[in-house]
Amino acid sequence: MTTARQWVLDRWMHHPRIALALRAAVAAAIAWILVGFVPGSQDYPYYAPFGAIIATTSTLAGSVRESLQAVGAIVVGGVIAWLVDTATGDHMGSAAITLAVVVALSVSVAGWRVLGAMGGWAPTAAVFTLIIGHGEAQFIGAYGGLTLFGALIGILVNMAAPPLPLAPARATVVRTRSVLADQLRELADLMVRHELPTIDEWNQEHSELRRARTDMRAAVSRVHESLTANARARARRNRDALAVLTSEADGLDRIALLVADVSDLLLRPHGVPGAPGSQTVLSDDVREPIAGAMCLVADALDAYGQGDEVDPRLQAADAQLDSLVESPAHETHTQLLVNSVVLSLRRALDTFS
Repeated sequence: MTTARQWVLDRWMHHPRIALALRAAVAAAIAWILVGFVPGSQDYPYYAPFGAIIATTSTLAGSVRESLQAVGAIVVGGVIAWLVDTATGDHMGSAAITLAVVVALSVSVAGWRVLGAMGGWAPTAAVFTLIIGHGEAQFIGAYGGLTLFGALIGILVNMAAPPLPLAPARATVVRTRSVLADQLRELADLMVRHELPTIDEWNQEHSELRRARTDMRAAVSRVHESLTANARARARRNRDALAVLTSEADGLDRIALLVADVSDLLLRPHGVPGAPGSQTVLSDDVREPIAGAMCLVADALDAYGQGDEVDPRLQAADAQLDSLVESPAHETHTQLLVNSVVLSLRRALDTFS
């Protein structure tokens, strides 16, 4: 029984889409029931559950913002259709031309910053107003008003069971850490095998780190946004978990920038000062210690993510970096490159402390 309960809780925590689906279903059902008591809603009652769904697909603060933006976009699109239809009537000679003008104008305003991500509803509302509502102003009020009515119900459902997407954010942190460690090991392996690509080739083939960082920052931001009017977020364990998560994400962001610096230094021909057109070539006695240090930093990343002891790995990496500085290369340009790489890797190690 305990195992089954733990399995259910684990699925619930790590798959927030389940809770989202339940909130949306409850809000839509309540909106459908209550809209029957709204005068004049008999012709378009389905817009109420539509608004409820919009409001329950985000955090509590996000649901308020996105609901207002969606209703605003609907009103703007509807007004555009009404104005164009009123101005042209049958004078343009073709419904297709009227439709084209309405779509062009509504798509243009969909990019307004005030409408945010919900701006895409403007052309949808414009077409609905023109075709379903026959360009009548009354349809705009019904469409926008009933959507707002449903959105208010969705917001209330979100208030009763506010989302706190900690688990999805934690998954993006784990993903970013894994990508970082993999890239460090790959770069170290390429150094030892003398198969270094160009910086452009490396960036083209390793865009997953940029995507992972973007997803991580967006997920952590959603968790912070979910704190508004969220009783669950006020629980000490959730506050502590969020603080740790934010600290890890910030640290990974810094390490990602430092790894990008190391990649740039090692792969770009003009990454260090030198004569025009020259390229610093590292010897094996320098390549291997640098590669070893990068692998140790990757090991520290893995250990930190798995809750293992990080100190031994940090000490080993620190000793490896010390050996590079204490045994200077013969050429000035080579030593400048080595020192720069050592500095970036050492700053990455400092992030763990």
